[in-house]
Amino acid sequence: MIAGAYAVLWVRQDGPGNDACRFAEAEGGFLIDGSSTDADWTVLRYRIRARGDGTTRRVRIGARSRIFIQRNAEGDWMLNGAPAPEVAGAKDIHLGFTPAALTLPIRRLALGIGDEAEVDLASLDLDQPRLTPLRLTIRRTAKDKYQTAETDSGSTSNLTVDAQGIVRAVEGRWIAQK
Repeated sequence: MIAGAYAVLWVRQDGPGNDACRFAEAEGGFLIDGSSTDADWTVLRYRIRARGDGTTRRVRIGARSRIFIQRNAEGDWMLNGAPAPEVAGAKDIHLGFTPAALTLPIRRLALGIGDEAEVDLASLDLDQPRLTPLRLTIRRTAKDKYQTAETDSGSTSNLTVDAQGIVRAVEGRWIAQK
């Protein structure tokens, strides 16, 4: 895990926007606490708490926790207090407005170069709001490189991570500032 706190500022590569967050150990697990800004300069605060095994435990999004997501130890998800059975069994959250959440499965899987794994994620649709299933294949292609492929759409992303396993770049979409 990460000793102390570790901060990252990403700048969007496919349009205006940025994302600043910090990663830290907390409550026997992992904390991701950030703020994403879109093209309209709308700020969206988020906080992800993960268990010691690196799986998502809860997520708060927006001022005064407008969206609250929980995942119990059995893998059942709740969105603002309502069950979300369509994503039961998913271990990770996917937030399309930040690359931060991808750090959790990458660190947890600890893949060797050339290895790959399928992961089920609970993907948040902010417009509804609702959780939908997302299956990703994550493949490690080099010491600091990964490729993700969405099973349903086939779309791929190339990622770069640092020595902590934290996403530093999503090719064509996000890049961390030095």
